Amino acid sequence: MRRGPSIAVVAILALTIVLAQAVAYDPSTIATTESHGARAVEISEPGPASMESANDVIPLRGGSREGTILWHRHFDDAIYTSMGISDPAAMASAGTYWMPPIHVETTPLAGDGTAAWTYAGTKLFVDMCRGGEHIAAVDFDDSDSTAVIRAWHAGSSTPLWTYVVHPCRSLTYQGWASRKPIQVSDDGSTIAAAIVMYTDEGQRGRLFVFDADSGTPTDDYDFPDGNVVATAISSTGDFIAMAGWPTIYVYDRELAALRWSGPIYSGNDALAISGDGTYLAWGWTNFYLRQWNGSTYTSAWTQSGAGSYVGQCALSTDESTLALSWDNGSSFPNEVVVRLYSLPSLELLWEYDYDGGAPKQPRTDGSGGRQTREHVDMPSAMIFSPSGEHLAVGSWGGSFPEIHIFGRSAPEPLFTLDTTGSIFDIDVVTAPDGTAYASACGKNVHAGQGGRGGDLYAIEIPAEPTDVADTDGAHTGFGLRGSVPNPFNPVTRIAYALSHSGQVRLTVHDPAGRLIRSLDIGRREAGQHTIGWDGISDVGAPVASGVYFVRLRSAGRTSTMKLVLSR
Repeated sequence: MRRGPSIAVVAILALTIVLAQAVAYDPSTIATTESHGARAVEISEPGPASMESANDVIPLRGGSREGTILWHRHFDDAIYTSMGISDPAAMASAGTYWMPPIHVETTPLAGDGTAAWTYAGTKLFVDMCRGGEHIAAVDFDDSDSTAVIRAWHAGSSTPLWTYVVHPCRSLTYQGWASRKPIQVSDDGSTIAAAIVMYTDEGQRGRLFVFDADSGTPTDDYDFPDGNVVATAISSTGDFIAMAGWPTIYVYDRELAALRWSGPIYSGNDALAISGDGTYLAWGWTNFYLRQWNGSTYTSAWTQSGAGSYVGQCALSTDESTLALSWDNGSSFPNEVVVRLYSLPSLELLWEYDYDGGAPKQPRTDGSGGRQTREHVDMPSAMIFSPSGEHLAVGSWGGSFPEIHIFGRSAPEPLFTLDTTGSIFDIDVVTAPDGTAYASACGKNVHAGQGGRGGDLYAIEIPAEPTDVADTDGAHTGFGLRGSVPNPFNPVTRIAYALSHSGQVRLTVHDPAGRLIRSLDIGRREAGQHTIGWDGISDVGAPVASGVYFVRLRSAGRTSTMKLVLSR
């Protein structure tokens, strides 16, 4: 069975869609600002849930390190639809849907999986900024055709603000669905929600953009196509991409205007926009990559699926890497592959085949030949960590593990987890020491199966081994060797050593793991090297006083060192 023009949440949740009665369009009723928490019902307990204890070590499938499930949270009825992670080792926020308890929940990654707080809703989709504390959710109520947008700080269940949109359609209306209608930029500055509105002519899409601490929209853009298939936001919130049908849009927040629009050709929820809006990627039967040339998005690459479909795509914040997954729909047996490309060269860095070419086992029905794997493994979510060092892929469940965490340097997954169900959303962040923290959510049964229940996972993957000193104080042949001066102002010299010639990536990151400056990228000879940093970011701006981390990567090894800038 081939997929339709979008991945419908209603299909994967096995829900029955209730068609809402049409409501006459009245511009005066589109949106109102609501007093903080006026319509909210806060619940103090998370409802029926079970938690598996921390420190369940999962064996790897071809990886080089062990990952740990910090905790696993399960509901017997409610299904998790969407989630996000804040600063490394801080919080995961998720939204549940369909069956009670329906709520937003925020849970410390370092803990036993008990939610710090919950906030009740009706039909919730959630996102959380990865470099700070802002959480946002859109809550649909089919009974009165209303969507409520709310924002919180991670430490409090009291909403910062509430904004009501009316009249609008539920995301699952007539099979059209947006997996992520609400987006929070990585830096926490911007919240964007794309909603399908009722109009006299039928339905139209509408984009609402907010400063994270204010419930008054700074931007309110009406785009003509009403089926919002997917949304994506750049890391600083400057650009918001929206995939409708049959058009794709990019909104420029600084100009408060549409930056570009063009035909989508084929629809799916695979959509990504890079950190500064340079690259735009989407696809379904074909994959499309476009690059901004100063006035329009020009075609950089088009790839035919040749019978396969784009599962998901992702662009790293630093504009250097593209991740792309393909699957052959719900055909049996399914085939899934993840590929990583460098930008702008589009050189294939690595490829990972979920099946790995394993032979099929003999049939047991006496018909002879080899049996096929009957499963519906489709990548449903894909994202780079803000630093770009890790890639997380979640998939609808079947024969293969549903959670894969990769490092950027090699195709062998660092961590895989074979869950009982399907993953709907996933996120990953990289701590300054190279440790990865991931969280994923979904339903408790595999794709194509009816059933209740949902799961939320928190995962820790240790950093790659770093260089250590010998017992006599001498260093081994790889690693960072210090910086002079440190603390520094305005310039420091960073020393590093390579035991073998090869590709090097030397970068500076903030404490949240976000890339600040790429200092040295390319092939270098074995031996000692030095390079200076003047406290300037990749965009040419002076960075603030504070703690930063230098990370050296080469030949699959990592070394990290702390710098202090004191202006």
